[in-house]
Amino acid sequence: MIYIDKVLIYGVKKGSIAEEIGLKKGDLILTLNGEKIVDILDYKFNVADEYLEIEIEHKDGTIEIYEIEKDESEDLGIIFESELIDEPRSCYNKCIFCFMEQLPDNVRETLIFKDDDYRLSFFSGNYITMTNMKDIDVDRIIRYRLSPINISIHATDEKVRCMMLNNRHAGKVLEYLDRFYQAGISINTQIVLCKGINDGNILKKTIVDLSKYAPVLKSICIVPVGLSNNRDGLYPLEALSKEDCENTIDLVSKYQEKFKKKFKTPLVFLADEFYLKAGRKMPNYSDYGEFGQIEDGIGMTALFEHDFKKEIKQLKEKNISYPKSKTISMITGKIVEDYMKKKAKAIQARVGNLNINIIAVENEYFGEQITVTGLITGRDILKTLHGLKEDGINIGEYIVIPRVMLKDDEDIFLDDTKLEDLQKELKLPIVVTDGSAKVFIESTILNVKNKKILKLGDTSPRQSYENGIK
Repeated sequence: MIYIDKVLIYGVKKGSIAEEIGLKKGDLILTLNGEKIVDILDYKFNVADEYLEIEIEHKDGTIEIYEIEKDESEDLGIIFESELIDEPRSCYNKCIFCFMEQLPDNVRETLIFKDDDYRLSFFSGNYITMTNMKDIDVDRIIRYRLSPINISIHATDEKVRCMMLNNRHAGKVLEYLDRFYQAGISINTQIVLCKGINDGNILKKTIVDLSKYAPVLKSICIVPVGLSNNRDGLYPLEALSKEDCENTIDLVSKYQEKFKKKFKTPLVFLADEFYLKAGRKMPNYSDYGEFGQIEDGIGMTALFEHDFKKEIKQLKEKNISYPKSKTISMITGKIVEDYMKKKAKAIQARVGNLNINIIAVENEYFGEQITVTGLITGRDILKTLHGLKEDGINIGEYIVIPRVMLKDDEDIFLDDTKLEDLQKELKLPIVVTDGSAKVFIESTILNVKNKKILKLGDTSPRQSYENGIK
């Protein structure tokens, strides 16, 4: 927290440089290397030096300057009250497609706040619109080399962008792209595709306009608009149909081939949902490079498929067979139901007496048009499983869910259902996986006796609404 050019020290890590020199909670930072600290950018930029001078005002009002020699980039161990030191910047727009405007009533606070902060774009990978930025913000991005910056474009046609964001300045700020390009700041861009608004010729123009910033521009990511059932009073939007997805794939694929020849990368990427809904083959694994767009749901299936092929061979070599029939149930979203059933059959063909139920949960919390796995809630899982039990379906020995359904730092679903409460009501063990093919396979051949909740894997390609806006 900042108190008139003074930054509060909220805590000090044990064994840190800050503790060693005697800094305490409640002390105030006046300057660092002679500069005032505005936010976390100033702090991190200055604290990276090998030699520091930090001016501190203690609780009793005395002021002391500490001279510190340390390894380059070594942290001082000072804890601030908030991640950015000051408050995150909120969004100035009222986008016609904004998912946060479509949430059910009485959702928790973390789902309501709409950030649009270029610092979070750098630190957390969030996308920004730039509509609340000024020239001084661009100067800071360039000065501190905040690269890459992730920017929500949606359309380079200024009138269309202003209309989509409900902000008359939304077209003008696209000029900032020129400055980032000239400074060599890497850029990732995003387009939320809305039927009849920024598709077709507008999409063509956007792709062509943005491609002029390559190779500084690293990606153009296109995701389909998500529409919940809570859209009363909002702009009338239509979900993309199978035909819409097919047309978009055909349009984009022409540019991808052109860009691969020119830039050695497709440059423009479609979310997996387009291919799944259209029933089209996914692009090659090699087309996704380092999978930098995976948190947008881009390339997740190609990565999974690539790893699955390797892991399934190793499973066959293990020659596993159960003496009695073993049944488990794996929870997923509607969009990947058919794909996951194929993978389950491949596992069953290599493991004796194993039966895998792939259970695609209908999303009643947000609406049936929301079909991605990351937006499934605990209550909808319970309703689905209770219904299957009533129909005489054997749920099996344990339930498998991907971690993407849970909050990043807490075991709760988007509807505030706790994972432990889900387990207690189901009276079955729950296995939480990280979304990788290796762990997906591993989760099917476990012995979960005496386990209530078991977590597997370390990383998770996120495709969760809340984790994407944190």
